[in-house]
Amino acid sequence: MNYSFSLKFFCATFFSKKVAGISKKIKIFKLKDIDKNKIERIMILGAVGIGNLLLFSPALKAVRREFPNARITLIVLGDSFKYLYEDSDEVDEIMVVEQKKYPQITDKIRLILQLRKKKFNLSITTFPSNRFEYNLLPFLSGAKYRIAHKYPLKYLRSLSFLQNSKVEVDMNVHDLEQNLNLLKPLDIDSVIEKKIFFKISNDNRKKALEVLHERGLNDNKTILGFHPGSSIERGMYFKRWEAEKFAELGKRLIEKFGLNILIFGGQEENPLKEEIQSLIGDGSFVVSELSLKDTAALIEKCRLFVSNDSGLMHIAVAVDVKTIAIFGPSDPLRTAPYGNEHVIIRKKVECSPCWSIKNLGVGKVKCKYNQNICMEKIEVDEVFDAVCKFLGNKDYNKTEL
Repeated sequence: MNYSFSLKFFCATFFSKKVAGISKKIKIFKLKDIDKNKIERIMILGAVGIGNLLLFSPALKAVRREFPNARITLIVLGDSFKYLYEDSDEVDEIMVVEQKKYPQITDKIRLILQLRKKKFNLSITTFPSNRFEYNLLPFLSGAKYRIAHKYPLKYLRSLSFLQNSKVEVDMNVHDLEQNLNLLKPLDIDSVIEKKIFFKISNDNRKKALEVLHERGLNDNKTILGFHPGSSIERGMYFKRWEAEKFAELGKRLIEKFGLNILIFGGQEENPLKEEIQSLIGDGSFVVSELSLKDTAALIEKCRLFVSNDSGLMHIAVAVDVKTIAIFGPSDPLRTAPYGNEHVIIRKKVECSPCWSIKNLGVGKVKCKYNQNICMEKIEVDEVFDAVCKFLGNKDYNKTEL
């Protein structure tokens, strides 16, 4: 799905006779210039992706704590993302700004006028967001203070000069901490709980129990979760470990421990999930047709979660489920399951990670070998041994195997 505003809209709303000198006229705000007492309405512009939005959650909680009386509006770029913060105490309003909802120039102008009427004092653009729409929208909203990161690429093409309080991207920290760095211009203290949060209700947990009971499972059995999928946008299907290896892993674990495996994923991943379930056979179950929060409640029932780098991986972390994450083209320094209790499995091939902080915003990254060797080299034995260590109650810290 393309979340970019159209080029036509860009030209109509942004370029004018004065555009040549606009970057020089943007007033840059530093810490001493920002009057926090006048911040009453805050706009948070969220990056695309379940994982990306969840990794902003500690920063969002800190913003709410710092501005308890401010009205916080979270803007997401797709309907599927609004459920992450529905019923959250940290936001007052969620707006979905999606290309298909604003097809004509008049629709886009109407959106801008709607945002301006909200009279935002502050906008914060989450990490990563090195694309022009992430910089254009806060500027057009009229927010006085506009905080975002300063990226190493695309300064002009991304319109990043429209942000007036920029934080340097730190090349050596996790994305969760990149988001926390956005709070520096606001002088929010560093004593912040670095934990992803995701609110699920008792009704969600009740639904999860119903799903387990329908499959003849109960809380006393050992249940493992698999997520063999990932987004397919911009070539991210390369993050997927082979279906046959997930199936072999599942069969061996069921044989050794007599456990049950729930295979998670979105509706678009149903063929993949069904293929793996058919290869594993008895003891494996496909999870489908659940809301995101019901899915999270079901993941919460798992003793362990085995996953590619994905949004569901971060949800498992958020609901305090130990996670074994299989990494290939993406960078575990940036997006590993956050916390010391999780395990990362990857191969240190020369070209991995090819999606790194150095090429943020370049769009689709192509595999150098077109074979996905960074994932193909990971063997079932390695993942099986990691699961056995956990199920054998052996202590281990965050490890890269």
